[in-house]
Amino acid sequence: MTTTLGFVAHQDDCILFMNPDLWGDILAGRSLWTVYLTAGEVPYRTGRTYGGMDYADMRIQGARAAYAEAAGVPNSWSFEAKTWNGHQVATNQLDGTDIHLVFCFIHAAAAPEDPTGDLYRMLHDPSFVANPIDGRPGYTRSSFVGMLSAMINDIGPDYIRTQSTRGHTDLAPNRDHVDHTSGAILAAMANLDASGHTRVRRDEYLGYVIRDDSTYPEEPSGLADFKTTMWTTYAPHDPEVSVNTWLPVMGKQYRRQGGSYLPGDPWTAPVDFTSPV
Repeated sequence: MTTTLGFVAHQDDCILFMNPDLWGDILAGRSLWTVYLTAGEVPYRTGRTYGGMDYADMRIQGARAAYAEAAGVPNSWSFEAKTWNGHQVATNQLDGTDIHLVFCFIHAAAAPEDPTGDLYRMLHDPSFVANPIDGRPGYTRSSFVGMLSAMINDIGPDYIRTQSTRGHTDLAPNRDHVDHTSGAILAAMANLDASGHTRVRRDEYLGYVIRDDSTYPEEPSGLADFKTTMWTTYAPHDPEVSVNTWLPVMGKQYRRQGGSYLPGDPWTAPVDFTSPV
């Protein structure tokens, strides 16, 4: 059976930016793992009744509902704590399927309170310790990459998907989210062997920049309806998003040009990702 492993920053990223490839995996009955690198939380704010872990859980409920809808099965999940490289990580499996969601719960960037986030801090400061918001032990950059590497070894994917490691070079107002770029770079690091070469085929997907209709027009895939179904199932669970705002990208999915890496291909982290904004 073909196995796909996707790394994304937030609970809606796979739906918005890796579809219809994501839906194709589900329809084909492949073994599918999606890893949410951050908790996707925002702080409690004036006038809001949610924040922190409460909001993260809202987004998790949305992701679960969307995947179950796409798979055509009841929204029923089984919890399992997996241990990779000595770190326990929360996972869910959609009952009756080989669909898995993995939750790392790293503190997310959320402007204006924190425009940086802990993925970026880990990436740029090897001594920084990122403490997951679910209370599990913290990670340094080395131990986080080691955990992701052990996860790859254990799952044994045929393909890996990440967000773009060059999202910081996209122009405003569509420059990619700092968590998207940081998470993609850390996942790419985990997919390298000791000599800096790619272990498993990895494809990078563009993020916010696909909102630019002139550069990234709607693709004639015919699968916009499937993507819309997942999005409109997710969105009611997430009070920070508007369903209509993202409807124009339902017919879009773009892999980054030059962002596919075959086993044995060299890869190095970008040296110009020096600011989160």
